[in-house]
Amino acid sequence: MHKRPLLFILIGILHLIEPLIKILYFKLTTPFGLTTILTNISNIDQPRAFFEFWLLFPLGGIALLGVKRWSYPIFVGVQFYNIWSHLNYQSFTWPYVSEVPFFSSLALLVINIFVIIYFALPDVRRPFFDKRMRWWETSTRYHLRIPVSVVLGNGEELNCDIINISRSGAFINLPRPLEIHQMITLKIRFHDFELSLKSKNMSNHTVAGEKGHGVQFEFENIWQNIETRKMVSEIRKAVKQQQKLTSAAQF
Repeated sequence: MHKRPLLFILIGILHLIEPLIKILYFKLTTPFGLTTILTNISNIDQPRAFFEFWLLFPLGGIALLGVKRWSYPIFVGVQFYNIWSHLNYQSFTWPYVSEVPFFSSLALLVINIFVIIYFALPDVRRPFFDKRMRWWETSTRYHLRIPVSVVLGNGEELNCDIINISRSGAFINLPRPLEIHQMITLKIRFHDFELSLKSKNMSNHTVAGEKGHGVQFEFENIWQNIETRKMVSEIRKAVKQQQKLTSAAQF
């Protein structure tokens, strides 16, 4: 599964389009024409009013869809600010000269109160702080045996194979024991690519009956990241070609 939870997506989208929902709601519940409504909106001249009307809920939506460490405090902060704003609401101060806050804002506010309570549970908020819980961000792994050299911290160089690889890491069948979070350097040659990537050992386990280590690439700069992505793209093509040849041989 490589998609965010449906709840996050739905509430996030509602946040992003909430300013448009306000406009539609006012159009349907008042005799004002769309031109008059848009004119009132364009007359917002206070930074705080502009922020609350156009940016507050979309900011919460972006944070929720991000599901990163920084997302949680921003999303919760937006909701608490919105609660405070509604509790201190003054009649006829919005650009629609509304007596009460809009139903769309109030509806989202009620939903978000339950969401805040829900995300207060330790097991629920973990995806924000533990990237291993964000299954939708897991890079596709391509299974192709590639000879590789491993340089240990003491300078010793050993040969082994990459069993599978993704844009963020690889599984290698190095027979030498490695400590968790131990740093190594992978020297990879594939077609026209020749990369030397610092890597961190994240796990010791077995894949397809082979013992080895799951390592995570630690890119030193953006260019290493780009070159790795290009190389993995070539590996993906090679895997697909291999699969086609295997399928053709079976007929």
